[in-house]
Amino acid sequence: MAYEWCSVVCKNFSSLEDGKELVLLSLEIGFRHLDPQNPWLKPKLTHTEYHQGLAKIVFESGDGEAIADLLYAWTSFSSLNQYTPLNICAKYLINLHCLHPFSSRLRQLIIYAIAFIGYQEFEQAGLEGLVRLLNDLQICVEDMTGNSELVSILLDTIQSSEGIKHLSPLHWELLVEFVTFWSWSPEGNTCTYNYSPFTMASLKEAEEWDKLECWMGIVWILWPPEEGKTTEDLEHITLSLFHQRPSVIQKLEWWIEQWADGWRQIPESFQQICKQAHDEVAQQAGL
Repeated sequence: MAYEWCSVVCKNFSSLEDGKELVLLSLEIGFRHLDPQNPWLKPKLTHTEYHQGLAKIVFESGDGEAIADLLYAWTSFSSLNQYTPLNICAKYLINLHCLHPFSSRLRQLIIYAIAFIGYQEFEQAGLEGLVRLLNDLQICVEDMTGNSELVSILLDTIQSSEGIKHLSPLHWELLVEFVTFWSWSPEGNTCTYNYSPFTMASLKEAEEWDKLECWMGIVWILWPPEEGKTTEDLEHITLSLFHQRPSVIQKLEWWIEQWADGWRQIPESFQQICKQAHDEVAQQAGL
């Protein structure tokens, strides 16, 4: 009922500014008391053509809790297989840095909204804003558990030129931890299925060794070469990383072993590259 009031207000006020207080009050009455972590609280909403105006009035109010109310309404109603007004929120969400630090409730609902909206909508709205928003949110493993769409969004963001430069190292470390220990796979998910050589080359050129070691771990786990074969780019950059940081050889071996966990096969090409790197390190040490 409270959501229907919002539509009535948007319909009957020629100036959205005149009806703002009534809209915000309606959302507060309808959704402020609901717990976004409770999966059983799923309001049934009837959408009208006024949702564009509703999003505008709520986001431009600058009221973080009112924004959380609207996000709760739209994320609780949404499913990944149906259209909802949630997609129009992307252009507003990437400009929420003015409200940071977020309340716990708003933070959680923004993360839910990002997962439902998906990477493509944010790509159109502006990747610079998405990267800034992700950095503000400081997403953790708990946020990603059971949320494959969020993993996909992070993977696609990392492979963008904006993500390579500005996405915080926290997210690179988070992804390698998640794919290593939580057995996440791109199969059946919407992320880019093939890794981009551009990402590896850009990190190597910029000498972003911390990010590169995380990315190489992710690549070898999610996209291992078929039938023991590797590409020239993958082999060259992996060896370049090992030459720059010999300690990474053991780190990547440990990540792959943890991922394999006794029942997955470690890529033969990866083992060969590690053996070559170990031999080179031993030769340099005069052993």
